Amino acid sequence: MTELHSWRASPAGCDVPGIPPHQKKLILADPVSQFSLEYPQASRERIAALQALAHHYTELEKQHKFAQTQTRQLSRLIGNARKNGNDPGEFMASMQQHSRRLKTLAGELATTGNHILECFEHVEDEYRNDKPAPTRWQEGADKVTDCPYACVSVEDTVRDDWNRYVESNPAASIYHCSEWKELIKQTFGHTGYYFAARNSDGRITGILPLIRLSSRLFGDFMVSMPFFNYGGAVADHPQIEQLLMQAAADLAADLGVRHVEYRDDVMRHGYPVRTEKVNMILPLPRNHEALWQDFSPKLRAQIRRPQREQPQILQGGEEYLDDFYSVFARNMRDLGTPVYPRSFFRHIFNRFPDACHIMVVRHDSRPVAAGFLIGHRDTLEIPWASTVRDVNHLSMNMLLYWEVLKYAIDNHYMQFDFGRSSMNSGTYRFKQQWGAHPRQLYWHYWLKQGMTLPSLNPDNPRYALAIRIWRQLPLSMTNWLGPLIVKNLP
Repeated sequence: MTELHSWRASPAGCDVPGIPPHQKKLILADPVSQFSLEYPQASRERIAALQALAHHYTELEKQHKFAQTQTRQLSRLIGNARKNGNDPGEFMASMQQHSRRLKTLAGELATTGNHILECFEHVEDEYRNDKPAPTRWQEGADKVTDCPYACVSVEDTVRDDWNRYVESNPAASIYHCSEWKELIKQTFGHTGYYFAARNSDGRITGILPLIRLSSRLFGDFMVSMPFFNYGGAVADHPQIEQLLMQAAADLAADLGVRHVEYRDDVMRHGYPVRTEKVNMILPLPRNHEALWQDFSPKLRAQIRRPQREQPQILQGGEEYLDDFYSVFARNMRDLGTPVYPRSFFRHIFNRFPDACHIMVVRHDSRPVAAGFLIGHRDTLEIPWASTVRDVNHLSMNMLLYWEVLKYAIDNHYMQFDFGRSSMNSGTYRFKQQWGAHPRQLYWHYWLKQGMTLPSLNPDNPRYALAIRIWRQLPLSMTNWLGPLIVKNLP
């Protein structure tokens, strides 16, 4: 019988020095996601090139597995022919042909795998995730000895120069703006502590907004920033950020709170950290057609399905808040999650009228899907999106996101932020199918002595019964009780 060889394109067969075998396996399983995590500042062109390689690698894997199956079938046919005294010559010839095909495919797999791994080897140092992004701190301030003088204090009255600093520092988000202090106080009653670092001339060189949440049910703690994915200290120099965080920890100790949570997008040393969450970011092309061509046939079909229902697409501002809230509140109840008060969204519109936008999908004259959008600089974010359950079979959520992405492109945003997800969760895979890539979140903590990392999230088993009960309550009751509970959940 002809000798059979097992040609396998395993990560160990990819010969790229400097990458351990276990890391090669992880990379080749999902190269685009791994690359986006390690190099969050990489260009769109580099990501696109890696996507093409990853697609080719996946296709080769499918062909290789199919060829292996055929080879095993031929092996059984040869054995049966010999057992029955028949001539296996025809099967032997096919076996030799398939063995050559297996060897060729294995070689192509190894070569393509090497090309993928080389993408991780030959990337400029400034793209690495364990280094600050180029715009994180000002040029020339990368050494400890370069740290300028800074005096940190709590701003009793947040002055105009606070927001000027937010706009001048590329690492700052819209959630660092001073308006949130009074907005959150007005909506939820929470006290804000806004720390500023100033140089000898009184100019701001760093900021850290903190909100204190205190309740008998969930405890006493501080967050920068609650209710959103972004916060944490931003400054002209990493040492100034450390000064801000130390000042916050000192205040937390004086107030007796259990912990402080800093919602960062950079890794900091010396702090307990949670890394379960990532933000899903989609780089946007210049037109709808280019984005559409990037979608899989399945995704295009899911978008076309609700279009057959001839739904009404509405875009605008606060005039659609009632439509949005009716969908959002019902969906939160169905998920077993307390809902924010309607006033929260109204206050956001009042404070940030140019940044906010609402997208609504109506079917049979009623709102069935809606998203609340916030734009800042080159990024459009969708912090809240919901669909009523009884139209899930029509894929109205897919149409909603397609319309939102078109809006983002039409308004010249460079990237779309789908919001945070746990790695490989259902929401992660939903966002990934649109082409979004993960950007690691680092939630660092200062903990009061004897305290452990908090777990105020729906996945905590201690809340399972409460969630089940909440889903069964009338909508009117959850809309009344929800705001009283959710204000203490960060």
